[in-house]
Formats: sequence, structure tokens, C-alpha cells
Amino acid sequence: MFSTILVATDGSPESLEAVHAAAEEALRHNAFLHTICVTNPGAVQSMFAGQQADVIDVNYELITEFLAEEAKKALEDAEKEAESIGISVTPHPVWGDPREEILRCAEEIGADCIVVGSTGKTGIEELLLGSVSSAVVTHARTNTMIIRVKRKE
Repeated sequence: MFSTILVATDGSPESLEAVHAAAEEALRHNAFLHTICVTNPGAVQSMFAGQQADVIDVNYELITEFLAEEAKKALEDAEKEAESIGISVTPHPVWGDPREEILRCAEEIGADCIVVGSTGKTGIEELLLGSVSSAVVTHARTNTMIIRVKRKE
């Protein structure tokens, strides 16, 4: 039985399916539901790093504002999804590496289940992009639930 569930969202349709599943579990177990959206500013900065970095005028403040708005929208969409099932949520907008911050937040709130979505990336795509779901399952100190979503190709 779960009492506190943490579900990760990035605003994608796949993550909203994870939110839906987490909300159903929270309803089933009468558990608290927390949502987390992790913005990774390091990923943006690394896109503009390199020998030509001084040639491109990058407005990091504008990018940061955009990322914060995207995270806010992702958490709002997750809240609407959970409320459609009858569950209220506690949102956690966080900055950092998603793999680390999801685990940190789970520990902080005492989650006994972490829910993440996965598109099932394999091969070079997973190697290049990394896998948040794989890292969470591997390093979590609590139950994990992966909601596998088939991508439309």
C-alpha cells in the first residue's frame, strides 16, 4: 500500500499518461500525490558550448524564463490530469539534473512510490539522451513504477 506517490512530468503526452496512472494509484490507496518537473539548465548551456560559443549571442535569462514557464505549464497540466480523477497534487518545480532531483525529492517527501513515464528508447537514442526512467529504477530506495508508452512513429 502506498501513502505518498511522486510522479515526474515534463509536459509530454507520455508523462501525462504517467500522471494519470499515478493519480489512479493515489486514488486506489488513498495516498498523497506529488508532481515534479525538473528543468535542466545545464543541458541548454551545453548546447551552446564549444569553440564557436563566443560567436553566438545567447540570452540565458530569456531561455531560463522560457524553461520556467514550460515547467509551470507542465505542472499545471499534470494537476488538471490528476484532478480529473479526483486527486489533488502538491507540485515541485525544481532545477537540476532530472535523474538526481527526482530521487532527492522522493527522499525529501518520504515517497514510497516513484512513477515515471518511458517511451522505451533503445540503442543510440538512449545512449545520446540518457534515460531518466532507467536511472530512477536503478538508484531509487523505494518502489518504482514505469509507465511504458509506445511512441507514434
